[in-house]
Amino acid sequence: MNSAANRSTPLVDSWLWASTFGETLAAGFDPQGVGRVHREARLASLLQAASRSPLYRQRLQSLPSGSADLRAIEPVSKTELMARFDDWATDRAVTRRAVEQFLKGTEHLGEAFLGRYLVWTSSGTTGAPGVFVQDAPSLAAYEALDALRLRGPGPGSMPLPAWGAGQRFAFVAATGGHFAGVATIERLRRLTANATSLSPIGWLSPEVQTFSVLTPLRELARALQAYAPTVLITYPSCAAALAQLQLDTTLRLQPHEVWLGGEQLSDGQRALMHAAFACPLRNNYGASEFFSIACECRCGHLHLNDDWVIIEPVDRQLRPVPVGVASHAVLLTNLATPVQPLLRYRLDDAIRFTGQRCACGCSFPVIEVQGRSAHTLVLHDARDRAVTITPLAVETAIEQDGGVTQFQLLCTTPDCLELRFESEAGDAAAAYERARKALAAYLATQGLGNVRIVHGRRAPLRERASGKLCRVQLVPSQNHVDS
Repeated sequence: MNSAANRSTPLVDSWLWASTFGETLAAGFDPQGVGRVHREARLASLLQAASRSPLYRQRLQSLPSGSADLRAIEPVSKTELMARFDDWATDRAVTRRAVEQFLKGTEHLGEAFLGRYLVWTSSGTTGAPGVFVQDAPSLAAYEALDALRLRGPGPGSMPLPAWGAGQRFAFVAATGGHFAGVATIERLRRLTANATSLSPIGWLSPEVQTFSVLTPLRELARALQAYAPTVLITYPSCAAALAQLQLDTTLRLQPHEVWLGGEQLSDGQRALMHAAFACPLRNNYGASEFFSIACECRCGHLHLNDDWVIIEPVDRQLRPVPVGVASHAVLLTNLATPVQPLLRYRLDDAIRFTGQRCACGCSFPVIEVQGRSAHTLVLHDARDRAVTITPLAVETAIEQDGGVTQFQLLCTTPDCLELRFESEAGDAAAAYERARKALAAYLATQGLGNVRIVHGRRAPLRERASGKLCRVQLVPSQNHVDS
């Protein structure tokens, strides 16, 4: 591969950027009119592009000529896409070997793969990590959705924040890999650092700094205090932990906004953050497969960006479920990117289309996301002092340093954690030892070397309502059953 090209930041196509923002803005004011027209056109274009993918060429044989009926296309899983990676992309230069070489370490984080793509990986929450290649159209779409809808979709939305000089973005997340969030933020940092007044983002130019979610909470608080962000971007569990420090007067941040994503935001977390930060909260539901699936409006409802993404809620047998019923999974179709088509991709999130009209005035469908919540842990050190640990921190430690993705961590008492494993996880004893060492090392950095870690022999607990696995949780809980 061309090393010079790899070290460049993906270019911003001014015309593509402007046209994408214009289309997204227009659809926001008329989702059922302009939005539907754009959706149909994008789907037709995606199907045409997908015919250049050997994998999807086979699947599209079942689609009648000229038809855009997705139901005729067989769903696809992450496991299949990763196994057939070299047959997936429409650009035949995108190969598993080339991508894996590019992703070694974090040297190329935020840089351009093959001089024209951004690459990120999923965290492996529901199994082995996935690898996703983003082209210029998808990046422009994600940026438009964040800029125009994250801060309130549709008519009556709250005003956008001042993006210009003086704005400081603090991004607190998993930083040890090419994850979607940190790769996107690093790309933004590189672009704004090199922006000119004539570039499409030259007028944005915020200062951007990334912080690891693995940092001990009080150390993280001190670093954020020194940075004094105007916009805090992180996961709900982390923001809630910081909010508690703010209420305890340990932390004195004055953010203009807090942007949230990556986990389900609970009402309790929302109330805590409002009390602590007294600023607008901008909540987003997304995934590595599509960065901005839904954005929250001023009424607290998630509106599906269905001019850019199609979501089909399904049951365990992948049959459609009606409006008002929670799904077991969803089939996702990404209308933004032709380089790695995603048509009816199985995403193991439980989602419910409410069918309600929202008082905010936006007619994009309202959805509820279930089964992605996690529990912030409050453990006790050897002197019986409480230490707050965010779920993502322990998940990241076990995944990155232990190399284990199929696990569940249960907090049985304030000084005892139980690791359970899926039956299909392979050698559970070996997985436990790797996970235990990684977790113990992380806990030691938090002053929790006294916390016991035990190997749970029973199957992981699953949510009573959806049957989904919550990887980090407190027990006992009336919302879960032993399975």
